Amino acid sequence: MRPKPPSPPGFSKGNTPADSLAELPRLRPQAPDPQLPHSLPDLTAAHPRNPGHTPPLADTPKIEVSDLPVASRETATGLDSYRLNPGLLRNLQPPNEEGLRYIVGRAFVDVKDSGTVYVEFDANLGTFRAMDLYKKLSPGPALYRNTGESTWSPASHTPSKRPHSQVSDVDTPEPAKQAQTSPLSAHEATTRLLNDSLLTMHPLMTLGQRVEFLRAYNLSPRQHIRLHSDLTADPRVMPEWAEQHHLRSRDENDPTRFDQLYEEIEPLLLPVRNGTLRSDLIDFDKSVTREFLDAFLTRLGYLRNSSDCLYRTDIPGLFRADERTPFEFYNDGRMLPRLKHPRGATTEKPISATVSHQLVKRYGARGTEAPDPQYLRYNSQRNKYPGKKPGESDNESGNSDNDWSDASDVELDTERNYETIRHDQQFIFSYVIDTRRMEVVLNEENHLLNLAAREKNAWFPDDELEALISTSKRGIESERLWLLDSTFTRAAKVDDVAAQAQTSYIGNDIEARTHSGISNQHEYDALIDAVARAGKPILAFPGGRDWFANDIVWPV
Repeated sequence: MRPKPPSPPGFSKGNTPADSLAELPRLRPQAPDPQLPHSLPDLTAAHPRNPGHTPPLADTPKIEVSDLPVASRETATGLDSYRLNPGLLRNLQPPNEEGLRYIVGRAFVDVKDSGTVYVEFDANLGTFRAMDLYKKLSPGPALYRNTGESTWSPASHTPSKRPHSQVSDVDTPEPAKQAQTSPLSAHEATTRLLNDSLLTMHPLMTLGQRVEFLRAYNLSPRQHIRLHSDLTADPRVMPEWAEQHHLRSRDENDPTRFDQLYEEIEPLLLPVRNGTLRSDLIDFDKSVTREFLDAFLTRLGYLRNSSDCLYRTDIPGLFRADERTPFEFYNDGRMLPRLKHPRGATTEKPISATVSHQLVKRYGARGTEAPDPQYLRYNSQRNKYPGKKPGESDNESGNSDNDWSDASDVELDTERNYETIRHDQQFIFSYVIDTRRMEVVLNEENHLLNLAAREKNAWFPDDELEALISTSKRGIESERLWLLDSTFTRAAKVDDVAAQAQTSYIGNDIEARTHSGISNQHEYDALIDAVARAGKPILAFPGGRDWFANDIVWPV
């Protein structure tokens, strides 16, 4: 990955917010279908076929009806403010059998003919409703799954454009519905506990007090489901097992206090980090007390930095695509942080990378696409200001993209309006970075375990499977950098590659050809071959499998 100014996610908004349209007049109100407390709503059963149909009273004259104007779907549903920007949807898994799409524990649905929205289950309505992902808007309309589809719609009962004028004396009885049963998710169990079971047990408590009451028990996700089941059977008192767990979780000297939670959460970490599992846990970090959470995260190996982001120091390595040549890193002795990142993620300056070997191929365009032109306006990572291509006019702007508010320990070149030499470069390099004992802030795990930090303006990495490396102002030492060959199956130390080129005095020529626009990846591959023949360490990534950060085993 290359450094970039992150663009905060946002919603796609129309010209004006759409208000919900008042319901069209009906001859009689419709009663909502009853829902069993343990089941999800019956989303596939047929609804009444004639919403405007009512039997006539004796001697009642027939009613004449006329067409009513039909509001557009967008206006009637009021979903415009909740619809997500398409840029946020690229990491969503396809809808599951219930029509739900998940990413880092959050549920989303595709609204028919509208777009995709974030949803939460509403126990009172017995279905999901559109919500603002950032909690700035009030809850949106209830959504119901369309029969036989993976899409959803804002109303389960849609009045016909023209109610039937022919009415019968007796309503046709409809067969009783069979309520669908579905395993209750932890989020749904928690919602029902707060809005039903605990309300029955403590009717004088506010919702906020019930939230704190439940949080104090420090229950795991599966324990929330178990508690909901037990309180449904006997809503008068908390079960004995929950009280015992409550006491055990508060005892810092009890070695078993985290056992249940560890058993459920620890197996999720690597699959979530690697993007091979989309957990359906929602607001996990708000389900237990902060003291218990922090101690548990320490048990899992996480630390918390000054930005309130979780980080680890035991990630073996990360992958990064970069337009800078290995010779530049070797000559400077380091990879410097470059384009501005906002504060709020890492302790010191961040350098972005990815946990996925497959993704670095994409970011590096498999070595077949030119770098972003903005990166090629710097002749060196030491240039504070961008240069100009031959023939361009001088740029008098005082803005620097290659800086942060703090002065760097490395002296930067402050020359302006120099002629660029690498603007024709045609390919991107890919590197493996040795991140052992370095602060690494991981995207997916912060979303899973630490989402509340966003409310304190913490900034998580933006891209899929992205990580941020906290570096000193001096950057990452070149001895931690390994150059991948054009097949992405082998890597050699940058220092060894550059030293090998210097033995035959060809390093400067190779770099100059790269800058001039020649696709000379084969020359770098030949240097890696020479490093291997010299008996220097080589990092291998055999084909036939996906490689991730934790799969890296460094040569001795």
